[in-house]
Amino acid sequence: MVKEVAELVSILGVLTTLVALWFTVRSFNRQLQLTFFSEYTKRYQEITLNLPSNINEQSFSFDALPPELKDRTLRYMRAYFDLCSEEYFLKRKNHLDDETWKEWKTGMEFSFSKTAFREAWKLLQLNSTYYGEFTAFVTNCMPR
Repeated sequence: MVKEVAELVSILGVLTTLVALWFTVRSFNRQLQLTFFSEYTKRYQEITLNLPSNINEQSFSFDALPPELKDRTLRYMRAYFDLCSEEYFLKRKNHLDDETWKEWKTGMEFSFSKTAFREAWKLLQLNSTYYGEFTAFVTNCMPR
C-alpha cells in the first residue's frame, strides 16, 4: 500500500511538472511573439517618422524634393520595402500568425496605393532587386 501511494505521488509530481512546463513554454512563446511584434512596429515607426510630412498626398513628387531630401526619403522608402519584404517572407514560411499578417498586409496595400510609394517602387527597382514572389505581391497590391 505504501509503495502504491509512493508511485501515485510520483506520477502526480511528474504530471504537475509537465503542466507547469507546458504553461512556461506557452508563456515564453507569447512573450517572444510580443517582442517580435514590438520590434517590427518600432522599425515601422522609425521609417514613417523620417518620411516627409506630405508623403501621403496625391500630389507628392520625388522630383519636387531637394536632392538631399530626395535621397534620404528614398533610403527610408527602401527600408520600408525591405521591412515589407521580411514580413512577406515570414508569412510565406508560416512564422507569422494570420491576424498579424492581415493587419500588416492591409497597411501595405494602403501604402502601396499612394503616389509616393508607387513612385518609390519604380525608382528603387532600377537599382535594387527584390525576390520574385515579393515583387509580384507588391505589383499586385498597387493600383494600375
